[in-house]
Amino acid sequence: PPPPPPPPRAAAAIARRARERTSQMRVRTLADAGDIRDKVALVRVDHNCVKKGVVKDVHRIERTLPTLYNVVERGARPILMTHVNRPRGEDGVIDVDEVNDGVGAVVNVLRVKLGVIFAAPTFKVRADGRGIDWDEVSMSTILEDLRARRIGGVYLPNTRWFDGEEAGAGTEACSALCRRLADLADIYVNDAFGSWQPHASTVEITKYLPSYAGLCMERELRAIEAVLEPKRPFVAIVGGAKVDTKLGTLRAVAKRCDTLILGGVVYNAYLCAKYGIEIEGVSEKDVELAAELLHPEVQAKLVELPVVVESSSLQGCGCVPKEGVCSTPGVMQNGVRAIRIDELQRGASYGYFLDVAASAFDDARVKSVLSNAASIFVNAVMGFTSSGFHEGTTALDHAISSNKLARKYFGGGDTIQEFKSLSPALYLSAVDDPTFYLFTGGGTVLKTLELGGAEELETVKCLLLDKDEETTHVMPKCMTLAECDCASPLDI
Repeated sequence: PPPPPPPPRAAAAIARRARERTSQMRVRTLADAGDIRDKVALVRVDHNCVKKGVVKDVHRIERTLPTLYNVVERGARPILMTHVNRPRGEDGVIDVDEVNDGVGAVVNVLRVKLGVIFAAPTFKVRADGRGIDWDEVSMSTILEDLRARRIGGVYLPNTRWFDGEEAGAGTEACSALCRRLADLADIYVNDAFGSWQPHASTVEITKYLPSYAGLCMERELRAIEAVLEPKRPFVAIVGGAKVDTKLGTLRAVAKRCDTLILGGVVYNAYLCAKYGIEIEGVSEKDVELAAELLHPEVQAKLVELPVVVESSSLQGCGCVPKEGVCSTPGVMQNGVRAIRIDELQRGASYGYFLDVAASAFDDARVKSVLSNAASIFVNAVMGFTSSGFHEGTTALDHAISSNKLARKYFGGGDTIQEFKSLSPALYLSAVDDPTFYLFTGGGTVLKTLELGGAEELETVKCLLLDKDEETTHVMPKCMTLAECDCASPLDI
């Protein structure tokens, strides 16, 4: 006779997981790796969060801890690798700077958080200046310690110090690096959503080892699918310092969103194109590119932030006169003033527009759009925060957070850094708030939106299941029991 159906509660959970797996792209996950006891897992992470030897974004490291725990709990031994900064010059010479571009600061964070010894081998610098040489002797000893569980893990040097990392597929340097990496491990796990470039450590290595997506990668892929197929109304807020690198993303986002809000230099270039003005620091090329945003389909969705901050200098305290506080709006104070968009004069020249005024988010239309949104995606810093022009970004973060029901997606990088720095209380609450999702890789999010799906990224393509390939993940037997309260880490 057929087995009895599972109790309703368990059946619902199983059905939900089945829907989720079938609705997603078919990625080979760490759960599909089977028995990994006594195996070595080569884990590519995105811990590119070191500036001048200091970890600036612990969030990126913390997001990979579940994968590391999963690997170790199942009996495997981890070897980690990441890239840090961009040490390769235009001449091809790689600057090996342990303080500025090394992984030492990250390793120290892991040692403290995990309470285990992490070995961080140092390799010799090549005489020709093209990075570092592989040290077979050191790695052999360290690998022996790892397998014998005398150390908790290994962290390889900055992958961009290896000449083969960015040499390109098919080159001997790339193949040689992949062979050396593959000799260390039994499986490969990509948990580096933020590293979308097809390098040796993200794509080519999958040709040498059984390869799987880590838990952070899985979460990021689910979140990006939610952005691509959002609950509506969907508001997208995009800014940036370079128009040319954001234009493709803006085209894609404009097609998907219900409302588009701009910030940063992108917004300044748009204002120049629409109102026929000149703004200090905005190039003619950027204005020409931004003219594409005047297309009727984009204009129908674009909501302008009505008040900006003009400054006569790139340096300033960011103090903008507000009615009833400093002086009458529109009057320059210490070279800084708030100016309304509807007061811009065609043909006029203006100073630097270094921020959006906080009062812009009190505008009735802006408030309505943000408060009624069901999904909000933000990849933007409103102002020149390094010179103190941060009121626009702070006001934006508070306006978004005030919508308690919307799903809120923050696009990594500077967006999250400024969120954390300018609104620490909001940031801390957002980390544990299920209505927020903080991406680890802002650039990858934008690239995915531009391409139309994560499955178009080379780093994801190499993790996709073959057409007829079946997953090997087996559900725990206890999940068929009514009283079972087990949940996949991705269901939480």
